Amino acid sequence: MVNGRTGRFSPISWMFVAAVVLVAGTWVVQHPSTRSRPGMDPRVVLWGDSLAWEAEPVFTREVQADRKATALVRTWGGTAPCDWLSDVPVQIHAFHPTVTALAFSGNQGSACMRGRDLIGAYRADISHAIDLLTTAGVAVVLVEAPPRADQPVDAAGRTALDRVWQQLAVEHPHVTVAAAGRTVTDNGRFTPTLRCRAGETCGPSGFVTVRGPDGTHFCPVTMPPMVRCPIPSPGAARYGTAIAQATLAVGSSGSGDPAGSRRDAASRDGTAVQAEIVTPGQVGAIRHP
Repeated sequence: MVNGRTGRFSPISWMFVAAVVLVAGTWVVQHPSTRSRPGMDPRVVLWGDSLAWEAEPVFTREVQADRKATALVRTWGGTAPCDWLSDVPVQIHAFHPTVTALAFSGNQGSACMRGRDLIGAYRADISHAIDLLTTAGVAVVLVEAPPRADQPVDAAGRTALDRVWQQLAVEHPHVTVAAAGRTVTDNGRFTPTLRCRAGETCGPSGFVTVRGPDGTHFCPVTMPPMVRCPIPSPGAARYGTAIAQATLAVGSSGSGDPAGSRRDAASRDGTAVQAEIVTPGQVGAIRHP
């Protein structure tokens, strides 16, 4: 209460004000985020380029088989991270993701990449996306893409972009790396074929084709840009499965910890996935690699 003679707060009034401030401060600290917690159903967004687009059907199938999850797919050939930066806050508010996968392999043909160094631009743009997502409480998985036939890798089998993803995961909390590209390479190095896995259809040689004739994509036969492969594509299936498993492992762990990103998600409850496929008009003028 205010003392009528002095115009000042009484000791009791100051205690009341302090209590209000304390309660308000507690609300700010405890205000819930969207970060995935154990027991939450994952809400997954996949952003990426043509390799992620090829892997999308298997990615969504694996998400559907693995968890009671909802998936939103935002991929198109030729796109770079900068093509999707304006979409990230839109989906944060519209879709409310708990975990996201960013799968980009190094395209430079977009208008937003003109005059920019590939590594510097990708590092800056992915960092921006990470800041937007993790500030909103969303865990992030950075996906290592398989190298092109003409793309150098280091002694560990990593491309220059792979090394950027590793650095960013160290620098940012709630960010992990999925070595999905390893599933279609020879210890990180380009190879057109690999030994068959269980469930794959292979010929007498015991090998399947995991990379296309162009040395970049997965479809075993030459196809026009952004046309679905008319035959089974083991490379796309392996890549999509690896992204789904890594992303859901992080989503189900509720932490975005590196150990979680390496765990195989094994539960199969057959619940539904809602997938949305982006069209080229939604990302502006883009080029296929």
